[in-house]
Amino acid sequence: MGKMRRRDFLKLGVASGASLFAVRARAAVPTQATTPKRGGTLTIGQNKTLTDFNPLSPSAGRNLYSRAIYNTLTHHDAQLNPQPELAERWEVAPDGRSISLKLREGVKFHSGREFTSEDVKFTWEFGTTDPSVMNRMIFKTVASVETPSKYVVTLKFPTPNPAVFDILDLLPIIDKETYKDWAKVGIGTGPFKIDKYVPNDRVEMVAFKDYWEPGKPYLDKYVSLQIPDSPALAISLESGAVDGVHDLSYVDAARLRGANPKLVVEIAKPAWAVMDLAINCKVEPFTNKKVRQAMACAIDRERFAKTVMQGLVRPTTLMWLPHTWAYFPDLEGKNGYNLDRAKALLKEAGLEKGFETELITSSKRGTPYGALAEMLGADLKKIGVNAKIVDMDPAMYDNRLTTRREYQMASHAYGRVTHDPGTMVNAAIAWYSEKEGGWTRFDSEEYDRLRKEMQSTLDRERRKVTARKIQELALEECFTIPVCEWAMAWGYGSHVKGFAYDLVMQLSPSNIWLDK
Repeated sequence: MGKMRRRDFLKLGVASGASLFAVRARAAVPTQATTPKRGGTLTIGQNKTLTDFNPLSPSAGRNLYSRAIYNTLTHHDAQLNPQPELAERWEVAPDGRSISLKLREGVKFHSGREFTSEDVKFTWEFGTTDPSVMNRMIFKTVASVETPSKYVVTLKFPTPNPAVFDILDLLPIIDKETYKDWAKVGIGTGPFKIDKYVPNDRVEMVAFKDYWEPGKPYLDKYVSLQIPDSPALAISLESGAVDGVHDLSYVDAARLRGANPKLVVEIAKPAWAVMDLAINCKVEPFTNKKVRQAMACAIDRERFAKTVMQGLVRPTTLMWLPHTWAYFPDLEGKNGYNLDRAKALLKEAGLEKGFETELITSSKRGTPYGALAEMLGADLKKIGVNAKIVDMDPAMYDNRLTTRREYQMASHAYGRVTHDPGTMVNAAIAWYSEKEGGWTRFDSEEYDRLRKEMQSTLDRERRKVTARKIQELALEECFTIPVCEWAMAWGYGSHVKGFAYDLVMQLSPSNIWLDK
């Protein structure tokens, strides 16, 4: 591969001086205030139940605290360029098989302990071994982490790795001394530290006085407030009871957009996730791929996108979305809505009379989850499949799906679609294989080989050929079945300035200030 392509991708050299977390930062209403005001309390509501302070897990509620409490080594800007964070500069080896990072000196954890290269190594080791980690397999593409000095860390790879900066963006640095206490507290190096945690109600965070970024944060206090359901979330925003909300329902987002000059409602683009139907390939009758294919053909994706998602996103049958180079438009629609084909596939599988099954969901884990389950249940009845819908709290849902893998079907969503296509398929657990702990329990040596191959070269054309093979295999096997895009809906008052969030919809409160 030529030097220009590798340089373009790896961003060789030193980065400096970039403002943090500029992925999204819009002020929809003109303001006379040009200098950020200091002080005040920001309250953001969400209807997800926070279960712990593990920033590496897929647990609900993480989006509002992760970037407040923790930092990563680097982060992506809106153009996917790496920007410095806990690492102030870096150098990629000429062969692309290692990256050395110079860490910021004097950075402190909320406990007062100094951050060093040993904390990076510990975090990586935890990230590759603990079953709670959602990006586990992409972290495992790092062969080793070396600590030649207190403020220098080197990541080594067996082959040139196109996911270098995705790894750095997705690896929040944790405190090795307190991580076992995540059920009640989170200790990081971020702009806010936990002052008070009331389970099932709120997390109150105060500005960390020893935060490393000069002048940040602007706020004195930041509160993540749990609000019981989506209608209550919208009411809280409209009444001014909260300054903003995370994961506003699409019905409320469509209703509120432009309706009130004091409110800003935005649909994050590109979509950050994909709604899907997850199937356990190790339970009957889903061991037969024809049954799984029938499920895919029974889903009226267009109706779901138009009704529940208010026409704000696109339906899809493909694992990668149109904004990526791994989207193949000629494959779109394969396994699309076709009841005759679905019935024929069930007949070929010896199930022409249908069958009984269970479909788990968690409406409190994400606004569309419950609605997707209801629609799937109605669609499947048309082909004789009676799916009992079980709506459970996020902790139980995660336990059934992720930990125990004891389920038949689940309405779900997978993320990392804003990162490199290879990162998505190696980081989102929905695309893990059986031996990696994937909840679909799909098992294929060819699939594992292709995913590894995709992450072993920087040559875009070679990677694209491999990506197409992966997509064709996924359409054939139907273990994770895409339904439609999921673009997060945020709502906040026009007095909230510097509103920003990262590529995986984690709020970045260090930049936010209040004009009131």
